[in-house]
Amino acid sequence: MNWIIREVRILTPSGEIEGDAWIREGRWAAVGQVPDSARGLTIEGKGRYLLPGLIDTHVHFRDLGLSHKGTFYTESRAAVAGGVTTAFDMPNTSPPTTTLRRWEEKMHYVSQRSWTNYALYFGATEHNLPEIRLLDPHRVPGVKVFLASSTGDLLVTDEAYVRQLMKESPVRLVFHSEKESLIRAAHAQWAEVEWETMPDLHTRLRPPEACIESTRWLLREATDSSVPVHILHITTGEEVQLLRHRPASVSAETCPIYLQWSSEDFSTYKHLLKCNPALKSSADREMLWQGLIEGTLEVVGTDHAPHLWTEKMRPYPEAPSGAPAHGYLLPWLWTMGRARGLSLSFWVEKMVYAPVRIWRIKERGAIQEGNWADGVLFAPEEETPVPAPLAPQHYSRVAWSPLSGFTLQGRVKAVWVNGQLSFYNGYFHGAPAGQPVVFG
Repeated sequence: MNWIIREVRILTPSGEIEGDAWIREGRWAAVGQVPDSARGLTIEGKGRYLLPGLIDTHVHFRDLGLSHKGTFYTESRAAVAGGVTTAFDMPNTSPPTTTLRRWEEKMHYVSQRSWTNYALYFGATEHNLPEIRLLDPHRVPGVKVFLASSTGDLLVTDEAYVRQLMKESPVRLVFHSEKESLIRAAHAQWAEVEWETMPDLHTRLRPPEACIESTRWLLREATDSSVPVHILHITTGEEVQLLRHRPASVSAETCPIYLQWSSEDFSTYKHLLKCNPALKSSADREMLWQGLIEGTLEVVGTDHAPHLWTEKMRPYPEAPSGAPAHGYLLPWLWTMGRARGLSLSFWVEKMVYAPVRIWRIKERGAIQEGNWADGVLFAPEEETPVPAPLAPQHYSRVAWSPLSGFTLQGRVKAVWVNGQLSFYNGYFHGAPAGQPVVFG
């Protein structure tokens, strides 16, 4: 089905233009001025923004094996509701995606279930380098390396093996950067302390030093690496300073949860903000913002990680780490950014253009003729209220968000994925339209 979107403010790589856009056979056919011969269903934009669909390079959609928390169907649909049209899923599922057979099986499973376009990371173990050598760089966005324990049982602590990965992996290495030995030492130090008496216990158990020392080591090793490196979920100001002097082959991201909250918020939100790496101080949060604005942190990835409400309500040691981020992403970013004087174009750079450049994503991203038509109609003057926990209006399967009770600025009005209208005025349309991402 073809579409004509009238009277919109279109965000393009060369700036904002006012006019119309035409979607024909799944792709952008005209941008700014639509020919008289154009045919298709018409949506009146009424001066709202038309921007590229966001690309989230860091999600945990839980399939396969953890479907009680979420599925690719439910979580990719929640992503679409927040303006995301492409998502890269992590491998720490059950079982983990650590063999070519499992990766292919997961790709086949996802192919009819994803509302977003999709790519699947491969998981590193200390024994699967022979499989990693066979990965197709046109299909696989990267190999996830957990340098510290987190959700799931993937862990790589052998430094010599990581150096070998940096020489032989045919695809980008993406790192969970914490030093496992420092986390274990912190657990020994604080073993007798209870959360009720120390609200920021999680930050003490996964201390800033664990992130800083790990990232320092990665940057030193990456100097001689022939493989590009991406460092996930940066949380400390000192890491931002280190990254200012990184090798050209290194990129880095932070996540919305670290931009919104700090360890000082644990006393209010309790386990809802428990995630790995842990939230750090408000001073660290300000340095993350500075790193984003100056370009040291090129990418924002959500680390969307749904857990059941009942799981998050368990006592601190049993409450799992991670929080849902999808359903309200674009209004959330717009709300945070507007308070700091940042435009919508800022977020398009961090969640569209930068991922396209770093991962060399083909035929997606910018609203320009010939690209696949992944687009979002956004009304910045409207509002998005976030429902209370367990309210049926939530989009994610777990039906809660740390944003519950917030009224966010801006509202996603419509989302197209590969030219199909998938979301309009709060309702989903049609069937999942996601396609596999192709890398250059």
